[in-house]
Amino acid sequence: MIITNTVIRKFEPNDEKQVKELILSILSNEYPFDKKAYSDSDLNNIAGTYSGERDMFLVLDMDGSVIGTVGVKEESTDAALIRRLFVLGMHRGKGYGKKLIEEAITYCASKNYKHIVFQGTNRMVQAIELCKKRGFKEKEHIDMGGFSIYKFVLDL
Repeated sequence: MIITNTVIRKFEPNDEKQVKELILSILSNEYPFDKKAYSDSDLNNIAGTYSGERDMFLVLDMDGSVIGTVGVKEESTDAALIRRLFVLGMHRGKGYGKKLIEEAITYCASKNYKHIVFQGTNRMVQAIELCKKRGFKEKEHIDMGGFSIYKFVLDL
């Protein structure tokens, strides 16, 4: 029997390489045609990008390896943007994504946001389903020629 230790914790600077590799590998392998929809510049300075008073970046750590991520970025006084909700493919379907999004929602509530926004392409089926199950409602749908971008909002 293999026992693993998983913990959701705040991003630390020494996580940057693992986080960047995880996110870029998922994007290039699973969403190669969606790259034009999203910038990856935040991955070059995660600590700086998510350092605002109401921002946060979490990692899901399994025995010292980063297997999942989620970020919260202030979009406005009332709204937070959930970003970089990713779980390594081999660890999906085990509730890790749900735990990550719950931590993000709890954080947003503690920072007195009134709305949480999640944007994803139509290919991000698991993340979209996870958001829908948690109560996010579709607010916008933009056709980008070959794929669509959806905007979901959760009112707190």
